[in-house]
Amino acid sequence: MVTVKVLQVVGFKNSGKTTLITGFLDLAQNNGKTISTIKHHGHGGALELPPVETDSMQFFNHGAQSSLAYGEGVVQIHMQNNTGNLDELIELSCQSKPDIVLIEGFKKAAFDKVVLVRSQQDWETLQDLDNIVLVIVHECLELKGFNTLERSRLDDIYKWFAKWMVGETNESI
Repeated sequence: MVTVKVLQVVGFKNSGKTTLITGFLDLAQNNGKTISTIKHHGHGGALELPPVETDSMQFFNHGAQSSLAYGEGVVQIHMQNNTGNLDELIELSCQSKPDIVLIEGFKKAAFDKVVLVRSQQDWETLQDLDNIVLVIVHECLELKGFNTLERSRLDDIYKWFAKWMVGETNESI
């Protein structure tokens, strides 16, 4: 069994989730950590796939439950999965033996969460999520009872993440 730290970054569309995760990726890499990421495609519709002419897509489109292509040290996987079960996705992501799995979205999952909040209305919707460890807010928004940092204080946000990275590992996958 592999032990891996898992952190979710959640918030509404255009709240800065992807930008924050890319910053976390850079920081983790600079600290010798390996990272896997999982993104919930919450925009409706299927994911965009490679051109149908590729061999791996021909296999996939002709009924392969999964189709893997390998080249130059990269594995590309296309797999049918109607459940969207996050635990299964984490297990799959652990094939690359990461130290940390960063997840964008999957708000209802029970892992440590960084919540990005743009407005009081956002917070009213997101405040009841489980396992909130940090709330990142826009200026002029004050929240009581939660570890909160302003979005403009990137250095403090990255310091928080650096401490989180070396803290106790809470998840065993």
